[in-house]
Amino acid sequence: MPTFVITAKHDINRGQMHIDKGEQYAISINMTGIGPNNLFNNSRCHDVLRRQLEVNGIYLSDSDIRGGRGLFDIKKS
Repeated sequence: MPTFVITAKHDINRGQMHIDKGEQYAISINMTGIGPNNLFNNSRCHDVLRRQLEVNGIYLSDSDIRGGRGLFDIKKS
């Protein structure tokens, strides 16, 4: 199962949620063919990604998830 580490590129404020620049989260996606370049843009893993983010206390809108590469640096671990 591929695991990714996402790191906030800058401070993110969405309603009551705040993420500091540099905060890191581990995201595990149980699908083949998912890499750092398509993690946030792949429709197949959209719901799985949302659940993994919510487990870490991150509640993002659909448009934020699709544009996640602008919010986070992504590395495969």
